[in-house]
Parts: sequence; structure tokens; C-alpha cells
Amino acid sequence: MKNTTPSRRTFIKGASVATVAGLAGCSNQSGDGGSETSSEDGSGGTATDTASSSSDVTIKFWHAMGGDIAKLLEDMGSDFESQADGVTLDITSKGSYRDTLNATTSAVQAGNPPAVAQIFEIGTQLALDSGAFTPVEDIIPKDKIDYDNFLESVLSYYRIDGKLNSMPFNSSNAIFFYNKDAFAEAGLDPENPPETFQGVTDAANKLTDAGVVDKGTTWPNHSWLVEQWFAEQDQTLVNKENGRTGRATESNFESDAAKNIFEWWTDLYEQGQYLNPGIEAWGEAQQAFLTQKVGILGYSTSSIAPMKEGAKKNGFELGTMRLPVPEGQRNGVVIGGASLWVPSGLSEAKQKAAGEFLLWMAQPEQQIRWHKNTGYFPVRNEAVSQLESDGWFDENPNFRTAFDQLQATEDSPATRGALMGPFTKARTIVEEGYVSMIQNSSTSVDDGLSKIDSQVEDALDSYNQKVN
Repeated sequence: MKNTTPSRRTFIKGASVATVAGLAGCSNQSGDGGSETSSEDGSGGTATDTASSSSDVTIKFWHAMGGDIAKLLEDMGSDFESQADGVTLDITSKGSYRDTLNATTSAVQAGNPPAVAQIFEIGTQLALDSGAFTPVEDIIPKDKIDYDNFLESVLSYYRIDGKLNSMPFNSSNAIFFYNKDAFAEAGLDPENPPETFQGVTDAANKLTDAGVVDKGTTWPNHSWLVEQWFAEQDQTLVNKENGRTGRATESNFESDAAKNIFEWWTDLYEQGQYLNPGIEAWGEAQQAFLTQKVGILGYSTSSIAPMKEGAKKNGFELGTMRLPVPEGQRNGVVIGGASLWVPSGLSEAKQKAAGEFLLWMAQPEQQIRWHKNTGYFPVRNEAVSQLESDGWFDENPNFRTAFDQLQATEDSPATRGALMGPFTKARTIVEEGYVSMIQNSSTSVDDGLSKIDSQVEDALDSYNQKVN
């Protein structure tokens, strides 16, 4: 397996994710790492032609993982190669999810895309609008896979207009971690963590009053958590049933659900109980928790394994709890993470190799391996059943939290997640909006949400004009 390590240190800059009009004309370009006129080895085009006509084929897989998870993908890729017939994988990390999406769309424009690209869930509409990808259902023979064996909530997110366009792979939802030792020292029950907004506030105050932490809680200022809290309140993010019955034109950031979230969030900050790590500052929030500056952390299920190890190294026991919600009924969470997409225009040999790789990655054995080493939950029912029968969740209760939330989720437009082209821009608007609420005393929650709502709708209108 070819491992292009230097690419891991070189993030792709300057590529706009809103280049749908330019992408739409590129879906018939050949390439997954080399076009007809430009080969990777600089030999003027013979590398691609040779690979297409040979029994051996090399395909590129671009992903967004880093650190130990990137190494895990490389190991899995090596194992795939060992059982594949003449398929070589060229695996490259492109940095963050946004970097990977930018790099892929730029490569599609240049007629030089990878064979498989990991695109985060909020890039789904943009990928569809580009016209640059072939649905996985058109690549993988129906007799080779049983889609009914996939988790329904995963299919509900990625199946658009009855067709599965990408292969579900790394799926997660939002949970909260807590320091069991700090809870016990503060007189809180470490086996019964809070489940509501008010419960978290009360626990935070007890933790700081006992002097066991500096501040009660933290989580990255990331719109993904806001989106989860919308779903738990059965509130869609945008109209048209969250953009699934037509292009979204209106947002719901002036809803009661939004007010519940931001009033609580800003109140925690004003009480000195929320440590603001920064916009999308996952690493900073994680370190504040692991170094025991805070006792409660909002995060992703994707990091259960490394968080458990990190807590152990820092001398405390880790606990996981469901996403806290306002008082009232829970409705469920939205799928996070990413799926695997195949660009159009690949040679027959490379498309077939890409399909084989997708099938292999979706096998229960690979999904179990992926889950145990990360915390992303398997996307196949077979894998979940195997984990249960093996006693995995009984021995590792922290991993069960994600499944408990998932199984309790009610299918609805809110929990299926939103589809909109300018999703990345909308997230930035939400995150910057929160900063203005806590840094500008003249900006009330109502005023801040009104501004967010207006800016998101402007972004929707601008995007829709480009693609309609």
C-alpha cells in the first residue's frame, strides 16, 4: 500500500466548497489520481492508461482522519490489499473534513479526483449538486450487499430520494463525558450523571464549589452540537422538512428550541461554568477535560476509545452520558461523521476496485474493528448483534451510550438531519453568532439568533441562485 505521509502535513488551501456550477460539468472527466493527459509520474498520461488495462490497479482513497485513527485506516488498507486481487490503495489524509471536501472538489474540477473520498455528512447536498459522483447503489451489484442490514438511522440520513449515494462508514453522535472521580469528590453520584440542561448546570456548580475543577463544563463551540439539540427537541434546522422535500429557503434559528439552547449556553458562560475553548476547538476542549480543569465535556462518540485511555493516563475514571436536553421529551440525535463517495469518470477497473473496497470496509468484521478502536458505531446491524453477543457492551459500558441514544431516536425530519448546500457556511455563522452573544454585552440571545437566522437564510438564497 502506498502511503503518502507528506500529504498529511499539507492541507489543501484556497479551494471553495461552493463551486457547484463549475463542478457540474466535470462529472465525465476521467481520473482518480491521474487524467488522460497528466500522470502522477509525469510520463504524459501512460500511467492511467496502463493501470486501466492491466489486471493490477491502483486507486486513491482520500480521508480526513489524523493521528492513531489515520494509522488504523492505513492498517485496514493494508489488510484489504492482502486479500484483494491486484488492487493497491494509495491512502492520503487531507487534514480536516473541510480540507478533504475542498481537495476533492478541486480535484474533480481538474479532472483528477481520487477513486474514493471521505466526505462529511454536511457535504452531502454539495456533493449531490456537483453531479460529480456515482451513487454507490449503481456501482455495487445488488446481490453483493444487503442494505436492509444497515442501521435505519444511517440509511435515513444518506439515502436521498430513495437512492443511497455514498457508503456509510464512520458514523457518530454527540455524547457527554464526565470525570467519575471528580463527581464522587464533589458529592455527586458518579453512576447517575445529569440528563438535562439544568442538571448539568447544577452539577457544574457542585464541582466548582467543591474545588475539584476550575470550571464545570466545556465543549467545542461547534454548530454540530447545536444541530443535535435541535433534533432532540424535534425541531428542524431549516424548512422543507430539513431540506429533504425541496431546497431549504428558511432557517429556524428564532425558534423556541434555539432559544432554549443559547439561553442555557450563554447562562453557563455568565456563571463562569462554561470554558469556551474556541470555535471548533475540539483538541482544546479535550485537553481541558483530560487535565481535569473541567469535569464535564461535550464531545463525539467517535473518540470514546482514546478518551478512555487519556482519562486512565491522567488518573481518573471516565464516564459517558447521553446528550443533556431541556426539560421534556427526548426525540433523538442526528447522525454525524462521514461516508465514502466515488467520483464519476473512473475507468471500469478502478470503479470496480473502488466498489470492492467499499464492500470490504462495510463488512461487519471491519466495522467492529473500527468501532472498538475509535468509538464510531458500526453501521451494520450484524456488527451490533455480534458485539452484543460477545458481551462487548457489558464489559465496556461507555461504548453503549451511543447505541442507547441511537435506539431511542424516533425517525422524523428533525432526526434525519438537514440537507443544504451552504452547510459549512451556516455552521460558521452559528459559531460566530455565539461568540458575539458572550463577548458583546449589547447582543442579547434574541438579537443574536435573529442575526444568525438572517445570515443563514441569505446563504441559502445565494447558494440556491447558483444551482437553480
